[in-house]
Amino acid sequence: MRKEIIIMAATLIIVGCSGGSKPQEPHVNDSMSTECHDTIIADTSGGFVSHTMGKIVSDHYADLSFELSLPIAQVLVKNGQKVKRGQVLAQLDQFKLRNTIEQQQRQIEQAQLQIEQTNLQMQDVIISQGYDPDKPASIPADVRYNAEVKSGHSLAKSQLATARTLAAAAHHELKSSVIVAPFDGVVANLVVQAHQLSQPGQTVCRLIATDDMEVEFRVMEADLNKYKIGTHVVVIPVADNTMRFEATISEINPVVDEQGAITLRARLSRAQGLFYGMNVEVLLGVNK
Repeated sequence: MRKEIIIMAATLIIVGCSGGSKPQEPHVNDSMSTECHDTIIADTSGGFVSHTMGKIVSDHYADLSFELSLPIAQVLVKNGQKVKRGQVLAQLDQFKLRNTIEQQQRQIEQAQLQIEQTNLQMQDVIISQGYDPDKPASIPADVRYNAEVKSGHSLAKSQLATARTLAAAAHHELKSSVIVAPFDGVVANLVVQAHQLSQPGQTVCRLIATDDMEVEFRVMEADLNKYKIGTHVVVIPVADNTMRFEATISEINPVVDEQGAITLRARLSRAQGLFYGMNVEVLLGVNK
């Protein structure tokens, strides 16, 4: 536990690039420290604990937005709220969209009636050419084509196809007027509210999958032999050092940066109480 780590009366050994005999505190900024910050401190068992800083990250997130510019009717969530897959997060005013769908449905019905009427006229043209409309295989292609054009049957079919295409687009717009959660997660960066005019493509909020969080941290090249895939680490939030999380190293980026450091990731077994971007301490060598 955190209390077991004895800093007082322990020899603090700085491992890495400080080069001096005086211990240094780890320096952390928004992109994690570019300086060496892997430290060794003694614990009560006589062993040593490797200490570095990291951030909570998640590759599984989605920035959600509307496709249309319409008034926002409802915003049903707030920042930090947990949601389930399929849950409605926000919705546009749908009056115009539903009205458009009704209009397109009437256009489809009218086109279908027109097809029925022109079909009878087309049959009359075919009969006038000496062919039996009930035997389509016996009708030459040019005769059928001329009959469809003269009767208006071709135009009616084209109008029906157009009406169906517009109706499909209207249904798509209606569906896109509602933002639903694509997976279980927590809402972040919510920037809209009801009665505002939505902006197509502008992010409404970010949904972060909390069941797929990791801690990202850097270690010096000389210390990499202590960190292997599958190695257990303990994660302690800077905001609350009484909390303790377990993680397992899952990824080692095979690139050494200009500071001689390598970036690693460890998957958290649970992440309740942790936020995306949160600063944490990562301890190696602490008993589970």
